[in-house]
Amino acid sequence: MMYARLLIVFFILNLLSCKNDDAEILHNEIMHIHDEVMPKTGEIAYLYFAFRKKVETDSTISSVQKMELLKQADDLEKAEDEMMVWMNDYIPPHKMKSSKNEDEIIDYLQEQKKIISNIKVHTNSSLASGKKWKEMLSINN
Repeated sequence: MMYARLLIVFFILNLLSCKNDDAEILHNEIMHIHDEVMPKTGEIAYLYFAFRKKVETDSTISSVQKMELLKQADDLEKAEDEMMVWMNDYIPPHKMKSSKNEDEIIDYLQEQKKIISNIKVHTNSSLASGKKWKEMLSINN
């Protein structure tokens, strides 16, 4: 009987440990995506300011090109803002342990992984589009 109780306790502790591991794994995956995207904010800022400057100072580009550059600048700014807001709002799992159970933490982290993954997609597409416009209009600064 004692052996059965110990086995049950061990099983429950093992389940709890697995959930902690799941939370840590998800957190690490989220941080990996963040670490991949975050360095791109410098390039985003560069393109944003270069496009704004081009619109304000270059009288040789057409009004259609100016509108497109402003649209590109706005999209780049939005991508950067998404990252900043996400970083400000993200709660690491160890800070939730006193207020949430493991299932709630896992659910939160899964949602955060979706959000940061969407930010990654938006950042990459904004940068790709911005780089094309930079090249098309020979923007160097």
